Amino acid sequence: MAHDVATQVRGYMLVFGALLVLTLATVGVSYLRMHLKGEKPMVYWPLGLTAFLFIGLLVSVLLAEGDHLFGTQFGDAFTRE
Repeated sequence: MAHDVATQVRGYMLVFGALLVLTLATVGVSYLRMHLKGEKPMVYWPLGLTAFLFIGLLVSVLLAEGDHLFGTQFGDAFTRE
């Protein structure tokens, strides 16, 4: 049981260390001079891609589950009629 606790504490310390390093990196980067006026395409392209993929995911779910929504019944691929 003591071994399990030590393993959990080690994991928590690793997460704490990673968060501390990332926080220090964020604070350090905030002191750099960055010009965001010309970086609009760098923001809009990932945002547009995310929206496109999200809509594609919703459409694929609706097509896969459409028989429940519209009352149509599709046959099973492994049964012979």
